Amino acid sequence: MVKEFLKKIILHLLHQIHLKRKYIVFESYPDYDGSPWMIHQELTKRNYDKKYKFIWFTGDDCQYKDGTTSKIFFGKKSLINSIKFHIILWNTKLIIDSNRYIEKENPQTIRLHTRHGGTLKKADSYSNAIGMVDYILSLSDEMAKIEAESVYRNTIINPSNFLTLGYPNNDRLFDNNNPNICNFIHQITENNVNYKKIIGWMPTFRKHKENNRIDSSKELPLGLPLLYKSKDVNELNSFLQKRNILLVIKIHHAQLVEHHFSNLSNIIIIPKDIQDQMSISTMDLLKSFDALITDYSSIYHEFILLNRPTALSIDDIESYSSGTGFSIDYFEWIKGVYLKTAADIFNFIDEVAKGIDSAKKEREASKLRIHKYIDNKSTQRVVDFLEKKAKL
Repeated sequence: MVKEFLKKIILHLLHQIHLKRKYIVFESYPDYDGSPWMIHQELTKRNYDKKYKFIWFTGDDCQYKDGTTSKIFFGKKSLINSIKFHIILWNTKLIIDSNRYIEKENPQTIRLHTRHGGTLKKADSYSNAIGMVDYILSLSDEMAKIEAESVYRNTIINPSNFLTLGYPNNDRLFDNNNPNICNFIHQITENNVNYKKIIGWMPTFRKHKENNRIDSSKELPLGLPLLYKSKDVNELNSFLQKRNILLVIKIHHAQLVEHHFSNLSNIIIIPKDIQDQMSISTMDLLKSFDALITDYSSIYHEFILLNRPTALSIDDIESYSSGTGFSIDYFEWIKGVYLKTAADIFNFIDEVAKGIDSAKKEREASKLRIHKYIDNKSTQRVVDFLEKKAKL
């Protein structure tokens, strides 16, 4: 009781400190990435870094892209950092977060939550903790309606808080490929083979590495859905090799265990350290894939913008539905080639090798339903909006 009383007094005193130069605060995971990074770049382009001081709230003592060290405001804070934390927030003009929520302390601050993926899986405990937010980005009017009625139904957020301007991070899908991506593929494969096709496999996590969250109780002995025996992996590798196709697997960053398949010519798992060193974003990876295998991940919403073959592993959908579950009707919204067995993977790869896109019509209908805009203007729309509403 006394501790809380003292905390209120200290916060009150800190809130009396008014700085001449205001802050714009950013947060994303990974740090310096996603929609906040795209907004940061556009604000810099418009010279707002001369008027405001830009601050990144990060979880690690990571390096900012120009070489300077960011401040640590998440996780354990020293007394000095805690004081800085509250002074900055009280003097913040604009908060732009996407993953770890940043509560605003000054009612005059405008907070934009960009989200870090479209609506698919249910995550009530996460959504309910969002706190006071002025605006949330959404991909379409229909998506925003679902989000208001389902995803954030237990919060004070209402439909007027949603902005259907698209996700700035998706603008990267319409830009030219990162010149490093070819070198990246060669480096992680350790060869200079020119593959006929590159297929990405990006499964969502089932068991979280940092807490007891289990989204699907079905056991995955090799760490991936659909493949349950080493024999399946070896046969798949031979199948890919005969067709000169590379299968690139990106394990979800929250997954408890990462299984590394070694000595396979045509199946690789992306080493995160190399990806970070070469500044290869998730969007860069998506653009390098001729096709994608995913499941219950919102990466589906991004990849469909590329109009390329997409397969969905659903062999544990019953277990997943009874665990985490979905905020939408999965089969109504998520269209593609559904994979239930290892044999289905072989069939999908064979289609990709032959240039067949059997689920194209249904997938494109889903794309038009999920996305109001299919262009590279989301960053511009969002920053135009912020200029007016925040009176930058």
